[in-house]
Amino acid sequence: MGVMKRRLRMKIRIDAEPTKIFDAVTNPLKLSIWFCNKGEVNLKVRGAIRMSGENCAATTFREKEIVGSITELDPNRLIKFSWPINGTQSEVTWQIDEKRNFCDFLVTHDKIPDNSMMMDAWLIYLYNLQSLLHVNRPSYRLDYARLDKGTIRRELFIEALPPAIFKALTDQRDLRVWFSSDAEVDAQVDGKYLTGWKDANGNPDGSQKIVELVENKKLAYDWRYSGGPAGDLVTWELLRIGEKTRVTVKHSGFPPEVDTKGFTQGWHAFILGLKDFCETRGRMSYTIIDGDWSA
Repeated sequence: MGVMKRRLRMKIRIDAEPTKIFDAVTNPLKLSIWFCNKGEVNLKVRGAIRMSGENCAATTFREKEIVGSITELDPNRLIKFSWPINGTQSEVTWQIDEKRNFCDFLVTHDKIPDNSMMMDAWLIYLYNLQSLLHVNRPSYRLDYARLDKGTIRRELFIEALPPAIFKALTDQRDLRVWFSSDAEVDAQVDGKYLTGWKDANGNPDGSQKIVELVENKKLAYDWRYSGGPAGDLVTWELLRIGEKTRVTVKHSGFPPEVDTKGFTQGWHAFILGLKDFCETRGRMSYTIIDGDWSA
């Protein structure tokens, strides 16, 4: 039986000119800031492209790096290249669509082997590219060579005050924008906190109920996952520092031998989504066009 191959398509709004975006995705020095740690690009059709390092998701695959070639090139608009993943030749297209006052940066990843976990990886990359072009630094890079064990911990600063962030974590309408479109919440201890995700038998997957709630400071809920060993408690903590808030999410209870790539990558993407939601007042700058989290 062959390996199932999937497709992902998503885009993010970037307030920059096409030439600056194209430079950021083809210049090896800039690639090493938002996508990898070391990049080599021979910018021509059939030119070699190579990316590696601990901040590159390829570190977790058999190849340990991206060694591909450019198959299509349209300067300041599009670049397409091959990316071997666990022996399967996947294909990535980066496309820049210029609008009146901004650009949409579109990623299409084709022929992805099943369970490669690329959806969250691309969300992290898109946010870091956007941040590089907006404020000259990545938002929050993930070190794939040092994935969390036992307890997953992600932490960053959000330019919003705790009440706005607490509302985003506990208001059902807000959660359905940045976390899960089918979320259900009863914001009280022992109240439901459902993602809307289902297992193969149609039973709720993920969080179930709130176990601790401190207004504007802390939210904790249990976690059950049918897909294999998973932690049992998720905790969000908020601490105001000046006009910003330090947000910490912890997912605890994993056996120390469990590979946490999917969860670590997932919470990393979710905390960046929370930041996006709170700092844009609910507009969200990315859109998933096609694909799901199994890719």
